[in-house]
Amino acid sequence: MPSDLPPPMHRPKPLHQAHLAPPFDGYLGEIPEVASSVPSMMSDLERRFLFNIAKSYYSGAGLIVDAGIFLGASSACLGNGVKENPRVEEIAARWGRPIISLELGITNQQMLLSFKRHGIGLDLKAGDSFGPLIEAHIRDARHLIDLRLGDILETGRIGETPKDRRLPVEILFLDVLKASAISEFAAYEYLPRLIPKRSLVIQQDYLNGDLPFIHIHQEYFASKFEYVGEISSSAIFRLKHRITRDEVAALFAGPLDGEQEIALVSRAAQRSIDPYRRLIMSFAKLRVILNARGLDAAKQYLAFIESEYADQIAQQQLRRVQNVVRAARYLCEVGAGAENEREAVKISTGHRGADHRRTDLVA
Repeated sequence: MPSDLPPPMHRPKPLHQAHLAPPFDGYLGEIPEVASSVPSMMSDLERRFLFNIAKSYYSGAGLIVDAGIFLGASSACLGNGVKENPRVEEIAARWGRPIISLELGITNQQMLLSFKRHGIGLDLKAGDSFGPLIEAHIRDARHLIDLRLGDILETGRIGETPKDRRLPVEILFLDVLKASAISEFAAYEYLPRLIPKRSLVIQQDYLNGDLPFIHIHQEYFASKFEYVGEISSSAIFRLKHRITRDEVAALFAGPLDGEQEIALVSRAAQRSIDPYRRLIMSFAKLRVILNARGLDAAKQYLAFIESEYADQIAQQQLRRVQNVVRAARYLCEVGAGAENEREAVKISTGHRGADHRRTDLVA
């Protein structure tokens, strides 16, 4: 007997959904296996977005900067997308290799475990270059990729001459901002190159609470951008108004007031439509409150978190959420301090220690 009930509502999986403003919600189509098969911590939807914006949005008006590629998944998506771009011949004629791909490329102990799970790099030792693995993963689009291995502070400059400083960037994918100094470098080097009403900035680590300086630096320029939306842990912004080098310099001229930082992280924490993501990002705000206002204020904010997100915290199967809550409670027990901060991040990421994503964090 047919049911008169409507079909069950599809509920996006917490922490993994995509919510994009038009027309960007149309850039999540199918991708070829060569772009989807490279080992990565990116979600399938993030890969789809990178491939399809390179294929159908990218105009060649500027370069593509892919900063922090690990094993090359993001570059494989972007490169193979450009290969299928109807304007690829024009793009190649203008830029040669339009995609600048940046990665430290040095193996650490955590990476060896990841490599073993994927059955690759079995002959590598900690300290070895994994550049050959990247080369293998991007070979189908290698002619479009300027691969630069090494410390981004040394390899990440687009050019040194006055003419080079005017070269524009149309797509900026950032999965490299694992230290505040790297975020500062990226702001100086790339933000003034962005093209108003065209350039996209994809912050791959935005929707988590481990790196609050990313929120502070991005939200400082909130009036310059429009928020396009989110995919998994990535937040996407489109530039509205040009950013000058002087405006970037003003951000880093001196430390921001603690209350300013709290306001900027508060704005970031409300970007996501997903309450689980907002809960995770509240960890960043708690850390900034702890440093700016002290332990009592942090404890008060923790009490708010536990009340506001009680339903999400009750979902025991979401390990990432539980780890973040444990990290927040830990900080509210031990207080501020660099060592306590590092330990809290280990807790929030599941005690991974030397996180294998942090491939550009140099000592």
